[in-house]
Amino acid sequence: MSDKNIEFFLINPKYPIEEITQDTYLYYLNEAFLKLMEEMYIPDPQDIVKDSDFILCINCEGENDKIEIENFEYTFLKSKFFDFKSYNIKSNLYSYYNPKGIKVNKLFRDDDHYFIELKMYNT
Repeated sequence: MSDKNIEFFLINPKYPIEEITQDTYLYYLNEAFLKLMEEMYIPDPQDIVKDSDFILCINCEGENDKIEIENFEYTFLKSKFFDFKSYNIKSNLYSYYNPKGIKVNKLFRDDDHYFIELKMYNT
């Protein structure tokens, strides 16, 4: 019998085999999401939003759509996060802006641009 098409693996039972590829991907996916969220957090937003509504625009055209993570070869896309994680994005924005007296009113899209409408709560 020929063993040319058979691949053999020697496994040492004292050392368990762990698959870390998925864990690594999920770690960097979370890092990319946090990087996107930091882009939408305005320091001292009361100064900007106090007089009128404010619309934050995230440009996802071409190269602007990419979120590059150091030491990871895969590039994440902002637009994919907006398309598939919009509830999480809005929830995180609410958690950040609500204690500052600012309401995250709307999250909407126009072509490759995503808009977040912020307004002050009525006092």
